[in-house]
Amino acid sequence: MRTFPVSVFFLLFPLLLAGFASAQATVTGQVVDAEGEALAGASVVLREAASGHPRHGTVTDPEGRFTLANVAEGTYRLEVRYLGYAPHTQRLVVDGSTTVAVQLSALAVSAGEVVVAANRAEAGVTPITFSNLSARELEVQPAMKDLPVHLATLPSITYYSENGNGIGYSYLRMRGFGQRRLAVAINGIPQNDPEEFNVFWINFFDLQNAVEDIQVQRGASSAFYGPTAIGGAINIVATPYKPYPYAQVELGYGAYDTQRYAVEANTGLLGGQYVAFGRVSRLLSDGYRDWSWTEFWRFFAGVTRYGDRSTLTLQAYGGPQRDGLAYIGISKADNDDEAARRANFSAFTEDVEDFHQPHVELLHDWQISDAWKLHQALFWVKGEGYFDFDGSFRSADYLRLPAGTVPAGQAADPLFLSLPGTPLLFRAYLDQWQVGWMPRVTYTQPALTATLGAEARLHRSLRWGRIQEAGAAIPANLVGDNDVRVYSVRGEKVIGSLYGSFLLRPRERLAVQADVQGTFRQYRIYDEAFFGTSFRKPYFFVNPRLGITLNPEQPLSAYASIAFANREPRMKTHYDGEEAGSGFQPLFEKNADGSFDFDAPLVKPERLLDLELGGRWQAERFRLAANVYWMEFWDELVPSGGLDQFGVPRTGNADRTRHVGLELEGGARLLRGLDLYANATFSRNRFIAFTEFITLPDFSTAPAVRDDNPIAGFPDVTANGRLTYRRYGLTASLNAKYASTQYIDNSGGRNAAGVRDEGFEVDPYVLLNASLQYTFGSRTPLQGLRLSVDVNNVWDSQVLLFGNAGFGAPQFFPAATRHLFFGVQYTLR
Repeated sequence: MRTFPVSVFFLLFPLLLAGFASAQATVTGQVVDAEGEALAGASVVLREAASGHPRHGTVTDPEGRFTLANVAEGTYRLEVRYLGYAPHTQRLVVDGSTTVAVQLSALAVSAGEVVVAANRAEAGVTPITFSNLSARELEVQPAMKDLPVHLATLPSITYYSENGNGIGYSYLRMRGFGQRRLAVAINGIPQNDPEEFNVFWINFFDLQNAVEDIQVQRGASSAFYGPTAIGGAINIVATPYKPYPYAQVELGYGAYDTQRYAVEANTGLLGGQYVAFGRVSRLLSDGYRDWSWTEFWRFFAGVTRYGDRSTLTLQAYGGPQRDGLAYIGISKADNDDEAARRANFSAFTEDVEDFHQPHVELLHDWQISDAWKLHQALFWVKGEGYFDFDGSFRSADYLRLPAGTVPAGQAADPLFLSLPGTPLLFRAYLDQWQVGWMPRVTYTQPALTATLGAEARLHRSLRWGRIQEAGAAIPANLVGDNDVRVYSVRGEKVIGSLYGSFLLRPRERLAVQADVQGTFRQYRIYDEAFFGTSFRKPYFFVNPRLGITLNPEQPLSAYASIAFANREPRMKTHYDGEEAGSGFQPLFEKNADGSFDFDAPLVKPERLLDLELGGRWQAERFRLAANVYWMEFWDELVPSGGLDQFGVPRTGNADRTRHVGLELEGGARLLRGLDLYANATFSRNRFIAFTEFITLPDFSTAPAVRDDNPIAGFPDVTANGRLTYRRYGLTASLNAKYASTQYIDNSGGRNAAGVRDEGFEVDPYVLLNASLQYTFGSRTPLQGLRLSVDVNNVWDSQVLLFGNAGFGAPQFFPAATRHLFFGVQYTLR
């Protein structure tokens, strides 16, 4: 077992001890609301008056009190923040022991307090449809769940988990669009796989403990992030450096033998300039479904330096993981049987993954002058590992077995089973890396904010497969470490983009934003064994957006925007080198001589015209946002046909599609300490013109007209509600989620005969989760101790979250029935 993450943590402990240096002065105080009630957990930061850099900080205890020690005498800016209350800022002169009293004014509960940054939307100013999820809101979500579970509490987002319990491979959909069509970033750094566009949340499970906030933009959102977003963009800020020192230990245990062990430490400011942070965690679970276990090590380590006008952060995160694969769902009929709904076909062959994908980031912010600011990110990502899964369905041709291996008279068709009864474990290996630089400069004046940015990335991959284990019928020299490969292919993706965002304020009550992105993307296939396929396929797109905001920065504001976006298909829609041995050829037009025209792919880029119209109303005790959207697509990439070897739907173009909807979001303070948050989406997602070619039982194909059919995977209605109570060290929350019917293919829930068949539908569902936490106060012997319990699926419902056409039959992914998780956390400040 690798011990690198643990060593990183222990290297930080000397820095932690150094943080408790002697001081010249002390600042103490209490934070209360308008009625004089203490606010526990409020963030208190003392910043330099000139540069704004944090110099000291802490959080209030359950009595709302705080102490800042080791403060050098001088002039500072005291900043106090608490979710649901207006931020408080005041000039503070520290001279000896200083005492302050802070009273915060209540606001309506929003969808999260956003971290201010140049590439993030601002409520009531930016003409973009978005929501925020803050670190404080993540704290009251169920523990030991992947980020898609938490993000699904925001508008228009659904999720499903292959393992059933939200640990392992989990997937997110926004406005019905799969995560391949969302731009996901951590600290502005793209997380979508450059070749296949997927987001593997499993690779950064437990990251939420380092998250500062998350902003989710819905609709076409290309210029703010660089990478093109068709369905929306998700930017996660993970910079957990606090100006106060602490050490923390966390233990947790729950259903399915789920375990969490974690330690983290933060040094606070050292020498007035440096903050170091480290976290190491061990995460284990048997999973809800059979053979859906997970074994993760996770680490997050980094250091930040605050200069007079700049901030530099170097950090790394990741960790090795092993898990049992559960990418094949169940039949709908099995959902009513508790044992059958937990079944997993991969349990018979014990399919497994072993993978490690560390991330290294260098983040730099430089306030060049009062008007000019530079931000840049350099990053390196390296992913390496394998997937072992059942390969007994493969043919002798695909496995490159010598003549005579298949008994005489048995067909050796390259698409069908060739050796029934012969155990065979196949290994698919992936070795990939990516480097990138993303600079951005911002110019700010009272009437203009201009941002110019660039994106430069290079990604390369090696994919190969071999027979890892096999029965006696397979020649031993073709198995395992002999490394006789069935396929081997290298891929490359070069990405370069320039983008600009211009926010104009021609009048006090009007803001105009214009964005434009020019992007170059090029696929390359090379060094392929056996078939020798080699090509480059470049794309160049220009993606503009224009929006206006009326009454910016006022309690009541409205906005409208129009955007045009293009995005290339993923690599496998051009060529699937892993399946070439099964007869899959490059998907390009052919020349007269039978060769492929690599300038003419069969699957085209999708094009989108996105119209958004919305408004926000912010009052003292409530907040309401509403918007409508009209998304008109040409050549939309939709599920069209069967699945690949990993259970991923193959995609194709639909000539014309349309997505329209209404999204509502709001929050209210009902009583002292009691907050309500809710959202709902009502949408219609239809094919306008699409003829799909389906596979018949005799493996021939036939056209099927899908005009006016609902698009697979898009529920028309989703809704969420959250009730949260925070007072006297107690935090309690209830989260409810609803999703309407989803169709698993493009037939609109009809079988081959055109008759309505509920077996092609994911039924509407409601899930309810509850969390309870108690933090002991500073006046008790257990100060710093927090106890928590999560009750997931309170009603013990047998819910199916998602489905697809499956391997020859519909398959569905169940949510775990009622299960609990208990946590203990101790923090030493």
